[in-house]
Amino acid sequence: MSNIAQNVNRSHWDSPEMKRRIRKRYAAEWRFRLMGLSAIIVAIAALVILLTTIISQGITGFLQTEIRLPVTFDDPALENIEQLAGEERAAALRRADFAAMYRKSLMALFPEVRSRREVRSLTNIVSPGAGIQLREMVDRDPSLVGRTAEVWLTASDDVDMFMKGRISADLPESERRIKDNELGWIRALQQDDRVRTGFNWHFFTSGDSREPELAGIWGAAVGSFFTLLVTLVVAFPVGVLAAIYLEEFAPTNRWTDLIEVNI
Repeated sequence: MSNIAQNVNRSHWDSPEMKRRIRKRYAAEWRFRLMGLSAIIVAIAALVILLTTIISQGITGFLQTEIRLPVTFDDPALENIEQLAGEERAAALRRADFAAMYRKSLMALFPEVRSRREVRSLTNIVSPGAGIQLREMVDRDPSLVGRTAEVWLTASDDVDMFMKGRISADLPESERRIKDNELGWIRALQQDDRVRTGFNWHFFTSGDSREPELAGIWGAAVGSFFTLLVTLVVAFPVGVLAAIYLEEFAPTNRWTDLIEVNI
């Protein structure tokens, strides 16, 4: 009897209908695997494209354009600053007009610039934060007072974008932020080896700023660190105490079961 059942069973599995159904199942399984593999490949390709786009367009954010100027530190407010300390020294540094120093330097390099509009355009190729840079230099090295030194100052955001290729000189003047006279000054500075593009340390050491070329992530990084620290200090003991209570003291009922399952 058992032999008859085995023969019937074998004939059932060997029947054309069963073979057709098996082939259909294998084909469906193969299509399902193919669709899953295709989805993974598409997701990986999209991720690669996204990362490539972010890196290619954002890598220039780690670079910063600077302009070398012969600055004379001759403001009267800086006299005898080497003998000052504390609040007196800070007050003297605040009184000094460091912006006028780099403006005079630019005017000396381009004496043909006379009109008020051209003077304003010329000084705009340097970042408004250049005065702060000069003040920090004097604060670190008071011996600069009374001397002329070649210093590298941060260029404006428009000049920075032009040097990184984000602003094309081939566009009509009305369609770009940098005008023809500014292009001429930048090229003249380049020929005199007074323009360079280097690593943007300000991006890591500066906080928020209204000037794009001076903005950085330091404030955001510090804020994120303290947010995580406060979260850890608050959440860790609460989590440990909650676990001890649920395990040792809480009654066994559907509410504690629900809480434990969610945790």
